[in-house]
Amino acid sequence: MKTLETKRLILRDWTLDDLVDFYEYAKVDGVGELAGWLHHASKDISLQVLNGFIEGGEVYALELKENHKVIGSLGIHHKSMDYDYPGDVHYEIGYVLSKEYWGKGLMSEAVKKAIVYAFEEMKVDVLWCGHFDYNDRSRRVVEKSGFKYYRDSVYDAKQLNRMIANKCYVMTKEDYENNKSSQ
Repeated sequence: MKTLETKRLILRDWTLDDLVDFYEYAKVDGVGELAGWLHHASKDISLQVLNGFIEGGEVYALELKENHKVIGSLGIHHKSMDYDYPGDVHYEIGYVLSKEYWGKGLMSEAVKKAIVYAFEEMKVDVLWCGHFDYNDRSRRVVEKSGFKYYRDSVYDAKQLNRMIANKCYVMTKEDYENNKSSQ
């Protein structure tokens, strides 16, 4: 994946050197659960997930420019269509941020950069994003980023052993162009 930069962040490929930073935020109760996975009980679990990030090549490490600490992740994943929605190339953005950095606008900054990359360089037709209905922090990121509400759904959070009400949002290439020209 191409390295991306914002004012405060570097979005880059993961490396094994990121294990300590990754485990530091992934072990915190309440972080993973807002994204559908259990917080990590050990570094071994974080290592398994980290290896998947490295092999899959769809998830960015979010590194702070000021201290080079990895504080979260942002994935841009190919989405197989389970909805009848126009466009040939569909991707979905998902993200997690260290609890220590919530409320600072960092994830909105990263998502906005990922949107530009998806439409300008990946040539995406439709970009999806979602959040659990009770996750107001994620809802604010989605709305600040210009996504439009599409529909409610139910997410099968297998690791959490439950179904969770989910809000789905969409941004088309046309929406992106309109948002870009109005700024």
